[in-house]
Amino acid sequence: MHFDCNATTAASEEVIDAMSPWMGRPGANPSATHPAGREAARAVRSAREAVAALIGARTPAEVVFTSGGSESIVTAIRSGLGASDGGGAVLSTVEHSATKAAVASLAPPDAIAHVGVDGDGALDRAALDRALAGAPAIVSLILVNNETGIVTDLAGIGDACRAAGAVLHVDAVQAPGKVPIDVESLGCDYLSLSAHKFHGPRGVGALFVRRGAPLTPLVVGGPQEGERRAGTENVPGIVGMGVAARSAARRGAPGDHRRGVEALRNRLEARILAGCPGSQVNGDPLRRVANTTNIGFDLDGTGVDATALLAMLHEQGFEVSAGSACNATRSAPSPVLLAMGRSADAAASALRFSIAHPGTPDAVSESDVDACADAVVEAHGAIVALRA
Repeated sequence: MHFDCNATTAASEEVIDAMSPWMGRPGANPSATHPAGREAARAVRSAREAVAALIGARTPAEVVFTSGGSESIVTAIRSGLGASDGGGAVLSTVEHSATKAAVASLAPPDAIAHVGVDGDGALDRAALDRALAGAPAIVSLILVNNETGIVTDLAGIGDACRAAGAVLHVDAVQAPGKVPIDVESLGCDYLSLSAHKFHGPRGVGALFVRRGAPLTPLVVGGPQEGERRAGTENVPGIVGMGVAARSAARRGAPGDHRRGVEALRNRLEARILAGCPGSQVNGDPLRRVANTTNIGFDLDGTGVDATALLAMLHEQGFEVSAGSACNATRSAPSPVLLAMGRSADAAASALRFSIAHPGTPDAVSESDVDACADAVVEAHGAIVALRA
């Protein structure tokens, strides 16, 4: 059973149905002028409109299709840094590894400022203001944290960046279908998305580029995407992303669907906390998306690490993670939890549970939730008994 939706989600049936005709369709190159090419161009245009609507862009032309979230992030950061005469980068200490790696590869260490968070995962706004006083070229902040589900309060940050002469990039990869997204309210110049995080296909993403914002193409060679990203468009993937974007826009609005996934998450969380002494939720429980909980199991010094718990849960068929899927092969404390002030032991003890909205392909039932919680409690108890 899949309790790791922040890592990836299954494409919905409507997405698969929309993509399938394009898989073997001859002549479906949107740059071609023959009828098949023009039809492909119309399909890409429709998907671009859907993604623009999902994020509140003023025009579909502000959406550039990419291969995924990482490419979108790197392109944004490269563009922001490249347009500046020596300005550096500001990012939080809880950013995704894609953002950290991009900044580290493109800016010298002394030109990078890291803004911390408190124990609940909230951004230190005073520290951000001090960092902006250093006249950075770009600020990059995550909207929904991939490990804790904490929603960053970005109110007013776009205006503050603009006043400081910096551009703002928002990593919104985990946001679609979970919170409303409005690039105008955010005041961002760039915003990154990845289709497979909201029941679209893998290998396709999008980058919002505000009209007038600098853009340095990462992939060059052809005129595709308005000369902002070369290469023949992935028409099936883009079509699938458009369908997924329309569905995510409906899920992201307040309503019963969100309350449904929150009830399942709370049920799972309550059963685990009640059955595992010393366990605790990491992050502010009131400032997170409805589908995610990050639970630490070492807060009373019992020494229950995530690796042992994961092995037992995976054997029973429960797909759970110890943090970001991009770092899942490493046996190390979570950088996000360390940044929130957790000890190394506590940061290595946490599991992330992220579940799908009811009605989506990865959806779980109350009985699935109970079975997962029971498996966690049993595994936790077994590990504690062995180490007693």
